[in-house]
Amino acid sequence: MSKAEIRWAELNDCNDLGVVHLESYRAAYKGIIPEDFLNNIKLEDRVYYFENVLKTSAKKTALIAIENSIIGCAEIGQSVDDDLDASFVEIFAIYLVKEHSGKGFGKQLLEWVLSNMTERGYRNASLWVLKENINAIKFYENLDFVFDGSERAIERGKSLVQLRFRKAL
Repeated sequence: MSKAEIRWAELNDCNDLGVVHLESYRAAYKGIIPEDFLNNIKLEDRVYYFENVLKTSAKKTALIAIENSIIGCAEIGQSVDDDLDASFVEIFAIYLVKEHSGKGFGKQLLEWVLSNMTERGYRNASLWVLKENINAIKFYENLDFVFDGSERAIERGKSLVQLRFRKAL
């Protein structure tokens, strides 16, 4: 496996983050989210999103790169779920470009992020994953995340169900 660099994202990373997010989002949700919805996501919107998050949000964005080429990203922050206390950090998103999936980079990125969050005083982590995204569920379960029984509906061109997973850090 190639040596990967993991670090917090900066404003000059926004275009690359937009590309990575767009490509990996479409690949991850192909066959789950309607194709029309996926095709209507615009790169400019993704770039603007990351610029906004990095400038104004309490969320943090980490990236993983190989030879200065960004291959994945993760977005984390204080959990926004009403039933979880301030000890919970939430993983809002983690994406890896398809050609680097299954090679351990996602695990490296998530472990780096969670290690940083432990240093900041978080004791637990949570995340939401689409019920139909079996690959992601297996990924999280392999990293000791456990479904906590919570479900919620979201709309992405059709009604979908998300499941919440948690783990102690």
